[in-house]
Amino acid sequence: MGNVIDLLKRDVKYVNKPTRKKLYPIICQVGVGGTGSNLAQQLAQMMALFGQEGYYCLADYDEIESKNLRNQLFVESTVGKKKADVLAQRYSAAYNINITSYSEKYVEDVTTLFQLFNIDYERLKGNSSDYCILPVLIGCVDNNYTRQIFHQMFEQVPNILYIDSGNESAIVPSDFPQRPKEEWTEEEWSTYNESGWTGQVVCGLKLNGTTILEPVGTRFPEILSDKDEIKRPSEMSCEELSSSDPQRLLTNRMASMAICTYITELFECGTISNSMTVFHAKKGYMRSESISIE
Repeated sequence: MGNVIDLLKRDVKYVNKPTRKKLYPIICQVGVGGTGSNLAQQLAQMMALFGQEGYYCLADYDEIESKNLRNQLFVESTVGKKKADVLAQRYSAAYNINITSYSEKYVEDVTTLFQLFNIDYERLKGNSSDYCILPVLIGCVDNNYTRQIFHQMFEQVPNILYIDSGNESAIVPSDFPQRPKEEWTEEEWSTYNESGWTGQVVCGLKLNGTTILEPVGTRFPEILSDKDEIKRPSEMSCEELSSSDPQRLLTNRMASMAICTYITELFECGTISNSMTVFHAKKGYMRSESISIE
């Protein structure tokens, strides 16, 4: 049996108050592509369903392209618009909650990331001891440069829940999509069919300056290495950005679902019981690693 971290349990000095604190998450989700667009719908619906107070910001500089319609939650009429703006407006209206968006530029420095969490805490009702005010950073990006920025923030703040999603891309021929699939070799087909199905979600947690659960950059140190060789998203050419390996629809949806298992437990129970989840979309399984604290 693993441990459970209870974020809403009161300190002893507040024993005369109600037993549990109220959760007030300050959620910033960076990336609203294949995984992130699915997550935005699910998370917005959960906030409305559970009557969850909080702040939710979607951040992504990218514009919607026709190719995105294959595995992201956009339609033809939205092509050319900013992904984050479209989803924030859509789900604010659909679920009658306030969702903000940031699409001015890529999140490429920790200062920008901090600004996305800059809200007026004074608008909270009641005494601050009645609330667990928790910054929640959700990474749905496909590059390690941005993950390094996320890691910097994790190291600099006293309290944060950092959930990161990473998916395996499908391996396709170098001349994809110019050469149709009918012309692929047996080896190319085999490689494609066996790739792009897996992924993981890592949950990092820091409370009162102490790291309780290691973030993805610590669990997978290669993310933080070779800093000089990793390009900023803004430095990549249009060809580099558009030639990225494709991701599978079901893989993206399982990644978003894996993230939702953490968010659902947080919203409904105020607890965290897992530190990492791995999944395989083709085999149809999802397995979580329970928290183990000495």
